[in-house]
Amino acid sequence: MRPTISVRCIYFYVVLLSATSSGGDERQWLKSLITFVEEDYVDKCTERAAATWDELIGHPKGLSMKLDKDKLIVMDVEKNREDIKQAYKEGSLGQNDDVLKRKVQLLLQPGDVLLGTDQWIRLVTFADTALHKIRFETNYDCGATTCSLREFHNRLAKETDEAMLKRMKQSWEKNLPDINDYTEQILPLLSNASKDYSSIEEYWDYLVEYEGAILKARELWDGVKPLYVKLHKYVALRLLGDKAVGENLPVHLLRSLNGADWSNVIESLLPKHPAVYQKVTANLQTKNLGGKKAYKAAADLIKALNLGEIKPEIWEKSVFDSSCPPVLVDYCKPNKLKVATCKDVSIGNYLDAHETAMKIAYKQATATYSNNTYILREAPRYSAIYEAIPGFLSLLALSPHALHRNGLFDLEVFNLNDNHHRMILQLILALRDLAKLNFYLAADEWRLKVLSGNTPPSKVATSWSEFRREFSMLETSDVDLLGEPYVLFNKPFIGKFMGLILKYQIYQSFAEELMSDESDLIKHVADNSDRLSDVMIQGFSEKWPELVSDLLVKKENGLEYTGLTDYYQLLEEYLDIQFDPIFNNIDALDDYLDPAELNKQNKDDAYDFDTNFDEANAAIVDIPLPQTEPPMPNHIDTGDEQSHDHGIETTTVGVLEVKNKTDEKESYNVYWWIGIGVALAVIVILIAIIARKRHNHRKQLERQRRENSHA
Repeated sequence: MRPTISVRCIYFYVVLLSATSSGGDERQWLKSLITFVEEDYVDKCTERAAATWDELIGHPKGLSMKLDKDKLIVMDVEKNREDIKQAYKEGSLGQNDDVLKRKVQLLLQPGDVLLGTDQWIRLVTFADTALHKIRFETNYDCGATTCSLREFHNRLAKETDEAMLKRMKQSWEKNLPDINDYTEQILPLLSNASKDYSSIEEYWDYLVEYEGAILKARELWDGVKPLYVKLHKYVALRLLGDKAVGENLPVHLLRSLNGADWSNVIESLLPKHPAVYQKVTANLQTKNLGGKKAYKAAADLIKALNLGEIKPEIWEKSVFDSSCPPVLVDYCKPNKLKVATCKDVSIGNYLDAHETAMKIAYKQATATYSNNTYILREAPRYSAIYEAIPGFLSLLALSPHALHRNGLFDLEVFNLNDNHHRMILQLILALRDLAKLNFYLAADEWRLKVLSGNTPPSKVATSWSEFRREFSMLETSDVDLLGEPYVLFNKPFIGKFMGLILKYQIYQSFAEELMSDESDLIKHVADNSDRLSDVMIQGFSEKWPELVSDLLVKKENGLEYTGLTDYYQLLEEYLDIQFDPIFNNIDALDDYLDPAELNKQNKDDAYDFDTNFDEANAAIVDIPLPQTEPPMPNHIDTGDEQSHDHGIETTTVGVLEVKNKTDEKESYNVYWWIGIGVALAVIVILIAIIARKRHNHRKQLERQRRENSHA
């Protein structure tokens, strides 16, 4: 290490001599100093990344090495900050020095590291130690045995027994840090970090670089909350029944540890025809698209979108037998990154792989821009765009054309029931994103509430669970938020919250430009990829809100929740129907075409309902016959073998031929029931037609709106 310091000192001496020989220009002096500081930070970052990697892969001394590097950074930052403050004179930089001014600003305001040496060491020791214990303990309850974190996550995702789920969650909580230590020793450090600001909210706004960020987040949540509530009611209905609707949901029943992701219960929530979910899940398993293969699939999509090419060496140096979620380690040098993640195959891990791979591509794009030296690539700021573009890729990964490209679901089959399949894909994503959105804001709001002094000290340690009941309608423990790195390190979630909102606006901006829902969104994004890459290469040279208008190709640059709610329109309609007494009582109504039945034509149909069947998506309605009398020997032939197996005779609309007439009384009874069956069937079909026409009319209006926007 000493030779490196000597080289740096010699380099610094040379640049200072250069500045002095040119007349002692203050600007040149400042520029040279910043260059030296940035080069020094790159070396320190590389050392910290190496120690972080050793800790992630379980090196015996990994934790101690990481702690040493994390502790030392505070001294480097304090020294460099003082040097820059002395070199920087107000007015010494001209109008053309925007980049230099931006670097000065970022270096002088480095965030929580300004806590001071003792407090910074307390913070990183607490967080690093807690995360290490969570990652490497092997005492998690997996039923008959204890297990590692990776095995624990696998078991939790599949477990159905309520008592076992509760035990598993409790075993995880035993490995979390003490809530009293956190609320008394760590959380108050936020107040010290924000001492130069009027409030913690203002401090977080500064780090997120969005004025009034918390207020804006509350406004956005008000727009999203009705959809969240509907999803919550639906989950409660399907998991616990009618009586649970509107009540708080226990987090462990969601097979979640802190309620930030509900996707593990997806199979309990699927509608009658979950073909797209089943097929995608099966094909992920067949193709073994987990671990490295999932990341390579993500890299292929990124390349197809003209958003860059990820070098294979990154995957070769990464590890895929660790635990999830993935951890990205950045060595602060172009193209030098590694990922530590698991190799488990699931839709959730597949989407996480796409988001993580896109973060790598994002960092590579930023590094290609010549002006982006260290500080403009790695500034201690929370950019919503850095969260949004990777999140946008996960939306694309579940789009019809992307699924078709990877052999996960055939596009022609998808288009047979496009709205139905889109609704199921939306349900998958909503269970991830709406839950995250709520958790992000809840964690930030709770911390602000505690630090404001509005919570009595005696109740602080138990206030998280109470807050979650009121804010999220979830039953949680008092400690489960302490499994989140952002909470342990006192970081705000607000940048992630806004990024999650923004990713749907990005999707909407591209989707609105398509002529129809069936158009290839992947190709369209690829043809207009400059919109994304131009923003990515900016790095932190500008505040991210100033880039949103270019990203969305709109005059306004504000965040709006409508991109998210518009995306989930089909899901919201489905959720509404589940609680509509008219539709809820008609179990037979099903807007779905069975691909296996498309080539079958019944030549004996007595009635022609072709037009109605087309409008109603060929809904087939079975009307049970009464069983008060012994079955008639000459029954109505429905062609439904399954109904005979169960001893229930049915009549199917369009198949009303009565064979082998018996006496007049029996015929009368049969025709009487047939008449009722036909009448009920017609009513159901009419309702389906109305619903279908309403939906088609909405789609037509949406298409006209897009065409008008193009004009």
